[in-house]
Amino acid sequence: MVFRLWFLILLLSVELCAAEIPPAKNYCLECHPVHYAERGSCVSCHRGFAGTARFNIAHGGLIPARFSTFTLVADPTTESGKRRLQEYACRRCHVSEVKGNSLSANLDYSQLEKSAEELETAIQIPALFMPEFHFNEQQRIELVNAILAAGRQVEIPEQELPEVVHFEGEEVTREFQFEKHCGSCHRALTASFGGLGEGLIGPNLSGIFSEFYLLNFGDDQQRWTTDNLEKWVKNPRKIRPYTQMPPLEIKKEELDAICDELQHQSATKSTF
Repeated sequence: MVFRLWFLILLLSVELCAAEIPPAKNYCLECHPVHYAERGSCVSCHRGFAGTARFNIAHGGLIPARFSTFTLVADPTTESGKRRLQEYACRRCHVSEVKGNSLSANLDYSQLEKSAEELETAIQIPALFMPEFHFNEQQRIELVNAILAAGRQVEIPEQELPEVVHFEGEEVTREFQFEKHCGSCHRALTASFGGLGEGLIGPNLSGIFSEFYLLNFGDDQQRWTTDNLEKWVKNPRKIRPYTQMPPLEIKKEELDAICDELQHQSATKSTF
């Protein structure tokens, strides 16, 4: 009798396991129309949580539609954002697609801590020492999509990532030649000394000697090197006749110090 009872229980368990389990309800569709159904679920593009009608939970970590086109194949918005990252030399300070200088936040990991809206705000309202690019709304949307597209291709390390923070207001005993000769017109983020300079008149010189800086030295669009910077400082108008920058009377050792201060990598770092 006991054996028959256990046999019936076992048979019933097998039948229940074999029964088709109905799919979980997608509460997104109660408010939003179906689109790109062939790409899978709503959360595969927008994230969030589709298993509840509670707004705050369902929209937790949600990527709005304008920032989620990077999930589409050959998306023109994302491709335009990638070109803009290149044209405006964003990698002179940031890493994106595992390429760039580590002078500021790593964009590949930024989506771990920042929402898409926060990334757009960071572009619109630049942090200290970040150039003011004056991007319009569509351009910011393109950039955010490009950043998110790059980040999804990167393997996130398990260990905690170190973060470099540049402080303001600390007492500095060293005299920086960059601030003495250049800082009234220029700013720069540097690997060894943080942010230098206060000027907004001239270009931001962060990462100027790296491969990711703008190729705009001379008529043939050369890369900036220490030798080219020396030529520029001695007589800028010989290279660019209509530039506002005048020649600087500067000693060789002072120029060498400026070049050292502007390096995009500290002496202990390897080159990208």
